[in-house]
Amino acid sequence: MAPLYNILRKHMEDTHESCRMEGGGRCGCGSMSSHGQCGCGEGHHSHSVTSMYKRAYMDALYQAQVERVRKRIDAKFGTTLDKMADAVVDSFGKMWQSKMAKMEARQDLEAKLRMILSETSKL
Repeated sequence: MAPLYNILRKHMEDTHESCRMEGGGRCGCGSMSSHGQCGCGEGHHSHSVTSMYKRAYMDALYQAQVERVRKRIDAKFGTTLDKMADAVVDSFGKMWQSKMAKMEARQDLEAKLRMILSETSKL
């Protein structure tokens, strides 16, 4: 739990530091600044944590939507997708076996050539 606390604390410090502004104006939390500092004070830390949870919420919502769409795609096209996956695996398997056979043939040729050259060098 301590590493999570340290990460949150570091994030809050970085966010508070970025809240400082030169020449006045609005800071990240929306407060007016009259002397180059954000008017958020300690409330800024809770704003930062709230912002993190908002991003987490939106990410979770997106993932929930993806999961629901995935289920519907699987229900509607699952059989077709399974057949396509089988075809891909079969074809790629044959291509892989072909490459392995080609590599073995090349290695066999190189071994034979080395043997012939070693016999020749003994003469």
